[in-house]
Amino acid sequence: MKRFTPLLILLLLAGAFAFWWFSPAQMVKRRTASLLDTLTLETGTGGRRLAVYSLNALLADEVELDVPAIPEANGTFARADLESAFTWLCGQAKQTRFEPLGFLSVTADGDRAAVEVSLDAMVELPGRRPLDGRYSVTFHWCHGDDGWRLCRATWQGGGD
Repeated sequence: MKRFTPLLILLLLAGAFAFWWFSPAQMVKRRTASLLDTLTLETGTGGRRLAVYSLNALLADEVELDVPAIPEANGTFARADLESAFTWLCGQAKQTRFEPLGFLSVTADGDRAAVEVSLDAMVELPGRRPLDGRYSVTFHWCHGDDGWRLCRATWQGGGD
C-alpha cells in the first residue's frame, strides 16, 4: 500500500489542478488575456491580419460596447462589423497595446461570467496623437455551444 501512496497523491493533485484549470472563472480569465493579446499589435510585425481569425473565436454574434471616451464606439455591433473594424485597425495602426495590470475580479455564474481588469491601453495611428491611458474594463462572457464568447465590454477611466 505504501508504494501506491505517492501515486495516489499525485493523481489527487492532478485532479485538483484540472478542476481548477477548467473552472469557468479560470477559463474566462484566460480568454480575457487572449483577447488583450490579440488586440495588441506590435510595431512593424507581419501577419497582423491573421489576428482577425483569433478575434473571431472570442466574439459572440453580437457584442455590446460601452466606451464613454469614444462615443462612436458605443452600441451593439455584429461580430462581422467588429472584425471589419479590427482589420482596418491592423492595416492603419502603427501599434496598439492592451497590457493587463491586474485582474480585479473574476466571477462566473452558470453561462455568464465577468472579468474586471485594470489595463494600460495605447492606440497609435499615423498623423494622430496616441490615445493612451489606464482603464478599468469589465468583460462580460457568455457560454454557448462553442465555448465562452465576449458579449459585452464596459470601459471606464482613461487619460491617466
